[in-house]
Amino acid sequence: MISDIFDSIQELYEAINDVRTHVSDKHSSICNNLKINNLSLSQINETLVFFENVLRTTKTSKNDNSFGNKFNEKSAIIKELKDKYYKFNIDDIIETRIKQAISTIKEENKSVLENIPNSFTEVKTYTIALKKCFDTSQEEILELTMKLNQITSDDTRQTEIWQESTQAEDNHKTNVMNSIQSLQHEFRNSQRFNNSKMNDIEQLIHTLPQRSTPLNQNEGTRIPNPQVLEAEISQLKNKFSTSFDNLEPSMGQALLKEVPKLKEWPHFSGEGEYDNMEFIRGIDMIKEDFELPDRLVTARFNTLFTR
Repeated sequence: MISDIFDSIQELYEAINDVRTHVSDKHSSICNNLKINNLSLSQINETLVFFENVLRTTKTSKNDNSFGNKFNEKSAIIKELKDKYYKFNIDDIIETRIKQAISTIKEENKSVLENIPNSFTEVKTYTIALKKCFDTSQEEILELTMKLNQITSDDTRQTEIWQESTQAEDNHKTNVMNSIQSLQHEFRNSQRFNNSKMNDIEQLIHTLPQRSTPLNQNEGTRIPNPQVLEAEISQLKNKFSTSFDNLEPSMGQALLKEVPKLKEWPHFSGEGEYDNMEFIRGIDMIKEDFELPDRLVTARFNTLFTR
């Protein structure tokens, strides 16, 4: 639309320049014609004056009647010519020629002159439309600026939230690391306690009296009673339990919170060739990393095999 406006303005200027050039040419032509006509009338006037002087000179030199009659006739002709000459008013001629030129210009440039108001109307219409487009663009720019400011504000808030969450996460990681270090410290202390107990057991074993009579070769190896063996193992477990069981209840609960969820434990599908080995290895790694007792691991078998 803007290009159409500028094209119309250019066409309007070209039309006005064409009219101006045409009027200037007509004016020059009229001036030249007036100069020529004025020159012709001046020549006629000079000729008449010359004839009048000649006749007067001739009249003074000859006084016969026939010549006087001829002179009177010529004087009458000259007088008539003078009257006709003086009837030509140069202002009237100029005015008439100018009116004729203006009329001719109007006829020749009628369409151009009629299009000039239409062109101005079109330019005005395009100007109004251009102003509307400009106002609309200003409103859109203002709206986009407001949206940009809103987005910037939202980004600032998101950055603040991210920083707060990052700080909270860092604090949580710090607390977890402190808890792990505390658990490791207690675990080392429990290991020292277990080592001291094992040393006591070894010393106790060395102090036991050795068997004086050798075993009868035909007697064979005696198989211990399973119930007795299980009771002895249970006593040893109770006496030398893992560090997890020796922890305080609060520390044990804190350690349990760090144990992976069941969905993060290895899954036994039975499809691969070494799937059972991978499953067992994964269970052992979790058990060793978190020092879990067997009772906590076996309690999860039902879920691990049925999910």
